[in-house]
Amino acid sequence: MRRLSGADSLFVFNETPTSHQHTLKIAVVDPTHANVPVTADALRDQIREAVALLEPLRWRLVRAPFDLGHPWWVETADLDLDYHVRQVRVSSPGGDRELAACVSEIAGVGLDRNRPLWQVWFVDGLANGEVAYVAKIHHALADGVTSGMLLAEVFSDLPTATTQASDLPRGEPMPGRATLSRLALIEVAQMLARLPGLLVRTLRVAFRMRTRRRVGSPRPAKAFSGPHTPFDAPLTANRTFAFATFRLADLKRVGRAFDATVTEVIAALASGALRRYLEEHSAVPDAPLSAAIPVSVRSESEARDWGNRVATLFVALATDVADPAERLVAIRRNFRAARAELEATDPRLQHAWSEYWRIFRLVTFAMPRVVRALVHRPSYNVIISTVRGPDTPRFRHGARLARMISMGPLIEGIGVNFTAWSYSGSVAIAAMACPEAVADIWALTDGLRGELDSLMLAAESMSGQSGG
Repeated sequence: MRRLSGADSLFVFNETPTSHQHTLKIAVVDPTHANVPVTADALRDQIREAVALLEPLRWRLVRAPFDLGHPWWVETADLDLDYHVRQVRVSSPGGDRELAACVSEIAGVGLDRNRPLWQVWFVDGLANGEVAYVAKIHHALADGVTSGMLLAEVFSDLPTATTQASDLPRGEPMPGRATLSRLALIEVAQMLARLPGLLVRTLRVAFRMRTRRRVGSPRPAKAFSGPHTPFDAPLTANRTFAFATFRLADLKRVGRAFDATVTEVIAALASGALRRYLEEHSAVPDAPLSAAIPVSVRSESEARDWGNRVATLFVALATDVADPAERLVAIRRNFRAARAELEATDPRLQHAWSEYWRIFRLVTFAMPRVVRALVHRPSYNVIISTVRGPDTPRFRHGARLARMISMGPLIEGIGVNFTAWSYSGSVAIAAMACPEAVADIWALTDGLRGELDSLMLAAESMSGQSGG
């Protein structure tokens, strides 16, 4: 048995029928040079091998009575691969829009809590003979870094690499209510003993933050400072998904011109796309939209640990600035203010408080709902995640991984998610929302392209001026 961390537990406790807490990893594969059949049946056999090699795929969630303590992972050998491995065919002509429509359907259905929390869908019918593996993984199992680790375990950087089959390990007996209650009470006692130290640590952070404010240090975006937008509608179970792929070199070129990181450039693309969408609907607010941006705080000793090790940056997106270049400059400044405050205070404090999930959940989920009802504003307007994937091509039984696309979940009150994943010189940026809030999700991804075109022109103009 393995106890879930507080951060992992929150993805369990905050899940509802309309707020699914799974992530999606879409691997588009070119089977031209595969040395084994690339079929749904072959994938099922390969998944059987992977389940034996990757322990988290055998973990089943068990909750303590009355949720007295954190849930536990219990290893099981009872896997129904007909549930975990599915097949679907996209409609003709099998382009990006048809793939995205298929992914939207997959994303809109939650995972069965009575089984290990993952599925893999074999998607065929794509153009050029490609196929896609769509992995649906509960966020309690993995954050962006551990998802990348999972990808590295499944795909190799050698075209001829293969995996070795092994027998499925024997599972653990399911714990009874008495055992779970005893463990939960022990956990509560241990957490109460640690609470005074955490309170002292928090007071120190509060003092450092107050000192920074006194000297006029830039501040991150404040909760509920973002305006009301059409994206704030209550979540439904439905999801709509789209994506666009960019050359990493183009994003880096813009970054060099504006002294910005790739993450800051991606945030600027999302900001511009949101502004363009709102302009088309005559709904651009005067105040800038704000973003919650997860960042890894994983230490070297935790590099091989599953689960989540993240903090959150809160950044104003400068959507009130009309010029794309000026908007990127403002976002870069806002990003650095948020990052500086996180690093100057305690990057791991959010993660530490998440262990006290009842308190953390009250502060970060229950209270914001009350405030939203009173002020009619969301806590933040959008989630923007960026993950660095493999820099070199990956293969599975000789089949080349052509594209890698990732998508994170929505949170009640924050109705749009942008997730960027880099792979082998490209960056796929995906957008997800409820169709009831965003009728045309492709307008957002088209806006990403339009924004990059504008920033590329601005970068070329700056380069010409400096060269002259």
